[in-house]
Amino acid sequence: MGALPEGLLVEIQRRLEAIYGLDAEAPVTDFLIPESASAALPGLGSRTVLSQQGQEVALAIVLEDSVHEGLAHGDPRVCLDDGNLPALCVLTEEVSHFLYLLFCARSGRTITELELELQGEVDKYLTATCLLSLQNEGAVSKQLRRLLFRRYRLREGLTLERVERYHTASRLADRYCGWLERRLLQPSRLPELCRETRRFYRLGQREKLERIADVA
Repeated sequence: MGALPEGLLVEIQRRLEAIYGLDAEAPVTDFLIPESASAALPGLGSRTVLSQQGQEVALAIVLEDSVHEGLAHGDPRVCLDDGNLPALCVLTEEVSHFLYLLFCARSGRTITELELELQGEVDKYLTATCLLSLQNEGAVSKQLRRLLFRRYRLREGLTLERVERYHTASRLADRYCGWLERRLLQPSRLPELCRETRRFYRLGQREKLERIADVA
């Protein structure tokens, strides 16, 4: 198994916390479990596992070996391209799930799996956009949304319900991120982008869907 680029996981975590104005949580690396040691945990592949007893919440993150391998040969902070984009997306989604589950648990909110997946899709777009902007003097290709939301591949063996949920989350994120791209993704409007994404983060599923319908 290849090693992840040093500091990448925590840097993505801190970037998302900054985007959404969240308090800094413990480093996500403290909750990382190797795939080889994850057999006793629910689910398969890369995943974020939550268990709760009363007020106590426990989280674990598993990243498939393929994620490590996809990032070991090309640090996306240096050059984000077709070779490491899929692995970065998986890693970002799991960090997103980790933060969103903690945020909602601390707020006493219940969430649906669709809401969790939708936020994860938005977060991988914002993360990739930030990296590409830094690497290309502010320019971000409009092909990014196509790569993220229309040309993705799901892991084999998923139930029909989960496949449909992933497809729905991708379609919704494509609409919302397309609106962000057209209206707010420009240097002069970054404060508005920040306010919008922070507001969206704190909405529940119904309000998120209504917001997407309003803007798209």
